[in-house]
Amino acid sequence: MRFKLPLLVFMCFLFSCAPTRFVKPLEKKQHAANLSLGGPLFKYGTATIPIPFLTAMYGYGIDSTLTGFATINVTSALYGNLQLELGATKQLLKQHKYFPALSVTPVANIIYRNKDAHKFYPQIDINAFWEYGKRKNFFYIGLDNWFELAQKKAYDIKQPNHWMFSPLIGHDFTGKKWNFKIEAKIIAPNLSNEKLTVEYQTPFKNHGALGIYLGYTYKFN
Repeated sequence: MRFKLPLLVFMCFLFSCAPTRFVKPLEKKQHAANLSLGGPLFKYGTATIPIPFLTAMYGYGIDSTLTGFATINVTSALYGNLQLELGATKQLLKQHKYFPALSVTPVANIIYRNKDAHKFYPQIDINAFWEYGKRKNFFYIGLDNWFELAQKKAYDIKQPNHWMFSPLIGHDFTGKKWNFKIEAKIIAPNLSNEKLTVEYQTPFKNHGALGIYLGYTYKFN
């Protein structure tokens, strides 16, 4: 089923409002629990603040180069929308001097409100990261890619956008049992935000939105 047009536009932005889950895989058989807070910046009176989306994630190191994970958007659930992410991060290349390590993350994004309002978005993220120091902190850059499978929007209108991309930059501070992440991304700079009820802040005038995120991960065996 298709969403009504205003809800569909809103959800397209909502879906991308989360940080990268894993850039670097966990160790083999390692578990991780994560809470992340943040979202696109928007005008609130005279201030500019991020939408406070809260997400919770569990991850497991299948082997040293592959980590599986599942995420729920807590804020979305509080408003009656079940939003889930099921995915895995695979490291393809190791870092060699100044040449970064490379990982890829396919994700299934599922949202369900009722039988007349549900969507599925496939996603694939590509990230490059550089480790440094004794703790192996790492800096990363990447590109989130979302794909719209439906050929038409609500009211039988042709769907003009099938690819929503979000370039990003971030840093992970790494401890033995914890990670702290800070990330910024430009959400869907190829989509217009002119007719939305929220005034998003973006470096691209009337396209996309700038998102800011903080994340804390606890690792255990």
